[in-house]
Order: sequence, then C-alpha cells, then structure tokens
Amino acid sequence: MGIAFLFAGQGSQVVGMGSDLAASCEKCRRLFAAADATLGFSLSRIMAEGPAGELRRTAITQPAVLTLSVAQARHLMSLGVVPDMLAGHSLGQSSALVIAGVLDFEAAVWLVAERGRLMQETVPEGEGAMMAIVGLEGERVEAACRAAQSLGAVSVAGYNAPRQTVISGARAAVEAAAGFCEEEGAAAVPLAVSAPFHCDLLRPMVPAFAALAACVPFADPRLPVIDNVTARPLADAAAARQSLIEQITAPVRFEESLRYLMDVGIDCFVQCGPGDSLLAFARRVSRKAKLLTFEEAVQDACAV
Repeated sequence: MGIAFLFAGQGSQVVGMGSDLAASCEKCRRLFAAADATLGFSLSRIMAEGPAGELRRTAITQPAVLTLSVAQARHLMSLGVVPDMLAGHSLGQSSALVIAGVLDFEAAVWLVAERGRLMQETVPEGEGAMMAIVGLEGERVEAACRAAQSLGAVSVAGYNAPRQTVISGARAAVEAAAGFCEEEGAAAVPLAVSAPFHCDLLRPMVPAFAALAACVPFADPRLPVIDNVTARPLADAAAARQSLIEQITAPVRFEESLRYLMDVGIDCFVQCGPGDSLLAFARRVSRKAKLLTFEEAVQDACAV
C-alpha cells in the first residue's frame, strides 16, 4: 500500500489546534517552542487560546498551520507511519517541503510568516475575496470569471476536486462571477480568509517574496513532493524554490495532483494539519482510496 501525506492549507485553522499534541508529545512541544523563538512571539499561545480573529490573520495562520502540520507528520513517522509521497494544498506545500528535507523547519516558519505578511500588505483586508464553487465544471467557472473581469481581477485559484473549484480576486468581481455560477446551478460559498490567494492581485508582492526565498537554503527533496503548479513531482531544490514563487499567483491543481498520486500507486492518504478537507477532495476523486485523519492514523499505528 502506497501512502501519501496531504498537508492542509489556510482556512482550516481553529483555536485549540495542537493543544492535545503539545500536551502528549515532548518533541512536538519543542517544535512549537522553536516556532515561537523563530518568530519572536508566542505562536503556540495563539494556536491554543486565540483569539480567533488573531489566528485568522494571514501572517499568523500560515506559520500556525505549518507548525501543526509538521508536528503531526513527524509524530506519525515516529510511530512508523512513513509516507512514500507528499502533497500540500497551497500553504501546505511548504509543510511538505519540510518533511521532504527541502526546507529546515525554522526557515519555513519564517518564510511563510513573511509570505503571509506580504499577502496582507499587498491586498488590505476586505478588498479581496475568495469563494468555493461547487457543482460546476472548471471550464464553466473560468468562463464566469472572464465575464466578471470588467469589475476587477478574478480567476480560478484552485481546482480542488471534480466540480469543486475556488475563485479569487477583487471582491466585486468575485461576487459577480459567483453569481454567474449560481445562475448555472452551482453553489457559491464564501471563504473566511483575509486575503485573496492565487490570483493576479498578489502579483506586486512576487519580487519581494522571491528575494526572501533567495535568502533561505533549499535542498533536493528526499521524498517526492507533488507541485501545486504542475501537479508533478518537484525535480530539485531550484524547482521547489521557483514553485513557491509561482504559486502566489498560479492556481492550485490539487485534483490533478491527487490523480497523479493515485496513478502511481498511492492508495492511502493521511491529512496532516487541521480539518479533513483534503480527504474530502480525495474522496470525490476516488472512493477506493483509504482516507485517514491524523487522529485515525495514530489510532491505526498504535493498534498494530
């Protein structure tokens, strides 16, 4: 059985996440402490206690989700649950790069915090929006976005699963595109995010982020990591760095990534990070795969 770890992106964070793990695992507590030291404030306290509004801030959410995801993955590996391949959704790709040995944990925490800060500065909260579109083919969602572009930038930010996409851009344009999709029978669900990810509104931050990424050492992957941009394994350190830069404005091709993993023999998926949304995407692609949350994977490992 081939196993892939899937790493959560932004949007699934909840106050209290990681508290049980920190209480039960000394290595995980040390990891949370390392994140606090790297950032210069108590990220672990915000994760444990909130407030929720603070945890939703992009510059807080991104290192928080990465820290929890890496802690969970390392805990599973210490129990003998070792992945054959890795994939992350948006921010989750950085978590995958840590587990693959491409990025040091502290470097990744710093980089994603800076990524979040730049995103929030580039598009002030309230000016952009993201919506999940359910029940419409990707090509028709793309057409709806084109029809709304007179109101501002809007495009598909993620192809998550069959007939399930996310659109992103200027608030008025996103709302108009979502309305066109609803007229065709789709459901449109606003996402609770503080910036519009994976769209052209973030293009002004690309040079600054590229300069930051150039300051961080990248190594070749020790495990295959499926790239959000191409839905294929990252070839080397240079490709990994370039992918993080390109994904700022490029859509996440997660459905294609899941299909690639399944085509090469992965039949068990474990989500690391809060929630289980990535497992829901995998279920929409195939009902044959074994799908496990972190907690379920721990139970399986301890039962052996």
